Amino acid sequence: MSGPRRLAAHVATIPTSTRAYAGLCLASIAWASAFIFGKVVLAELSALSAAAWRHAVAALILLPFAWRGRGAANVRAALVPLALMVVCGGVLYPLTFFAALQRTSATNTSLLIALNPALTFLLAPLVGEHYTRRGLVGIGLALIGATLVVTHGDPGVLTSLSPSRVGDLLALGAAAIWATFNLGSRRVVTHLPHAFTNTVIYGLGCVALFALAAGEHPWQQVTHASAAALGSLAAMVLLSSVLAGQLFLYGVHSVGVGRTVVFVYVVPVFTAALSTVFLGEPLLLPQIIGGAAVLAGIYVTTRAPRETLSPAVLQHSADTA
Repeated sequence: MSGPRRLAAHVATIPTSTRAYAGLCLASIAWASAFIFGKVVLAELSALSAAAWRHAVAALILLPFAWRGRGAANVRAALVPLALMVVCGGVLYPLTFFAALQRTSATNTSLLIALNPALTFLLAPLVGEHYTRRGLVGIGLALIGATLVVTHGDPGVLTSLSPSRVGDLLALGAAAIWATFNLGSRRVVTHLPHAFTNTVIYGLGCVALFALAAGEHPWQQVTHASAAALGSLAAMVLLSSVLAGQLFLYGVHSVGVGRTVVFVYVVPVFTAALSTVFLGEPLLLPQIIGGAAVLAGIYVTTRAPRETLSPAVLQHSADTA
């Protein structure tokens, strides 16, 4: 047996939930890296143009895998939730996120969008998943930890949030849109291969984003970008769009949306660590304490009794990547 086949056989012996959680940890690191690479990209490309090119390249990379798995796709059964995912994840979320970032601070945006896992977890029963008191404790603990990481332990950041501020409201709307995307994915992953799903979302999303960015001349922007900006954009595509996107859907398919989204809380922790290493930003004590709280919350949530989950969540995940 060749090396790759031996490795595949060994991976197949690992429990599905373990593979899903390991993949979600890797996805969180990939998402966190986008904040580092994004600083380089947005120095030369507009936000809309960067989002459009990111979606377009990701769709092209995933297209061969989507074509290979087209026979296993039951588009008719997943048409409505897939359309919801395209609208929310492919168009509305990047638009709302960038609009919020233009009108309020990055800290406020990060803090409010961090409500996404809590919103998703609380609404998970709408798609047939149940949660327990232990799961609620875990999601709350992770939220507190993420807040500490983002605010650096300064409670004044919380008092600066105002319902009258358009940017804050947009950031809250982005969290709700992302939560809706997560809930839609729960029905889609049982009918469509993951690569097929992401290709449709990125492909249709980039068409809409390019149309919206037409006045900013996205083609001229990318042709005049430096090698550093293009390399950073490629890294964002490969890590946070392609890799993390696949691992996220695998997590939803394997352990359910409620347990999957809690890993979003670890993204600020990894972002703080990466910023310390690559950008020279200081790592403060409140961030360390917050990171520990996030990890504790994830442990509590993912260790919730399996019998509290619906039978659909407990089914063995098919290899649909």
